[in-house]
Amino acid sequence: MAYHIEQVANTNDKCGEAPTWDAANNRVLWVDNESSFVHALSLDTGQVTRISTGLMVSGVALNTKGGYVFAGATGLHVWRGQDDYRTVISEFAGESLYFNDILADPSGRVYAGTLYWGGNGMEKFGKLYLVKPDGSAEIVDEGIELSNGLGFSPDNRTLYYTDSFARRIYAYDVDTASGRLSNRRVFVQVPSDEGLPDGLTVDAEGFVWSAQWYGGQVVRYDPQGKVERRIAMPMMQVSSCLFGGPNLTDLYVTTAANSWEGPYAPPGYNFKAANIGGPLYRVRLDIQGKPDYAADL
Repeated sequence: MAYHIEQVANTNDKCGEAPTWDAANNRVLWVDNESSFVHALSLDTGQVTRISTGLMVSGVALNTKGGYVFAGATGLHVWRGQDDYRTVISEFAGESLYFNDILADPSGRVYAGTLYWGGNGMEKFGKLYLVKPDGSAEIVDEGIELSNGLGFSPDNRTLYYTDSFARRIYAYDVDTASGRLSNRRVFVQVPSDEGLPDGLTVDAEGFVWSAQWYGGQVVRYDPQGKVERRIAMPMMQVSSCLFGGPNLTDLYVTTAANSWEGPYAPPGYNFKAANIGGPLYRVRLDIQGKPDYAADL
C-alpha cells in the first residue's frame, strides 16, 4: 500500500517527540527535548513557531484550565507562556522525577512515566505515576527500563504503555474511578531485528500505532497485538506519532536527528546513515484517530 507522506516542518530536531493535537488552535505541538524547544505548526498558515525555549520538555498534554501540561527533566508543570509555568510535582518520596511521555485520563489525572538514562545506559528503573488534579501522586507501576508511549483503548478500560528497552508494549486493565492499574500483560514483544517501540497512539477502532526508533517505520497493531500494517518512513529514528487535523485522519510523526548509538539497535543498523531523522512528517490516512483527554491541573 502506498501512503502520501509529506515533510511538514524541517526543524532538524535533535530528538523530536510528543506530538500533540491542539484542536482549539488548529495546530500541532511537538518538542525537541534535547534542545529544550517546543514547536507549534499552525494548520491555518503552515507556519512553525517556537513557543517555548529553555525548559526541557519530553511530554505534552492539553489542560482544561488553560495552557498545557509539560513534563520533562524537572518534573510536571502547568505552562501558560514563555517562562510562565507552575511546577505541579518534581519529586516523590525523595526521588527527583525525570518524566518522559504523559497522558491525561477522562478525569483530568495524568499518567506520567519516569526514566533515568545516562551515558552508560539505564541508571535505575523508572516508574509510572498517576498525578491527580490536586497535585498528589501515586505509583501505579514500576520496574520500567525506559518509559515511553501511553494510550487508552476507545472504551478507556485498557491502558497501553511502552517500555522501549524491554521492547515491549504493555496493556493494563484500568479502574476508571481510581485510575489504578491491574493485570499487566505483554501486548506486543517487538523482535530484536526491528527497531525499539517508542511513542504510540490509539485510533478510533482500537488499533495501536507504535513509532519504531531505529526501525524507520510506524507499526499498526490490532487489539490482539498482531501487526496489521507497517508504514515505512523516510527517516530511521522515528520517535512518536499522533492523529490530528480537522477529521483526525492525519498521522503526525516525529523523528530525531542525533544518532543514538548503543546496543539496542537491530543487527546491521547504520548509525552514520544520512537519513537518521529531524523533520516532522504527516501521513494522510483513511483511518480516524481519537482525541486525547485534557488534564485538569
